[in-house]
Amino acid sequence: MKRLGLLGYWLMLLMLVALFTKAPPVLAAEDPMNGPWDSPAHRSSVHKHNDRDNASIASGFFTSLLTFFSEVISPVDGDRCPSYPTCAAYSKEAYQKHGAFVGTLMTVDRLFHEADEHRFSPTVKVYDEYRIYDPVSANEYWKRKEQQEAETK
Repeated sequence: MKRLGLLGYWLMLLMLVALFTKAPPVLAAEDPMNGPWDSPAHRSSVHKHNDRDNASIASGFFTSLLTFFSEVISPVDGDRCPSYPTCAAYSKEAYQKHGAFVGTLMTVDRLFHEADEHRFSPTVKVYDEYRIYDPVSANEYWKRKEQQEAETK
């Protein structure tokens, strides 16, 4: 069995941190010696969770990676995203609004169409420079289609 390099250990540590930082708050009861099933808060909140809460582990992992990238790597590497919001901020918003699968598709789509977006999108002045305005809401094609269908009925 091959030994993991230093990068492998860091990635494993990062994945563990990401998984445990997005754990639901109902896992801990008021009394640490009792399980979450004994907590009145757990009993009253079990049915209040929606699908976004349950699907947030994967999107939370990707959001944690993006936070690491934007706070550690990007200041050293430099800002290369020509758009506003930045590519990392766009991805975080897509993951938070739509979950891991759709958020990843939207992120990949943004990175692909970023090269020629200046021909189609308006610009906005951010910190004394102009950037392409390309928010998540402008790329939610399925919502626009639903709105058009609702208006025609």
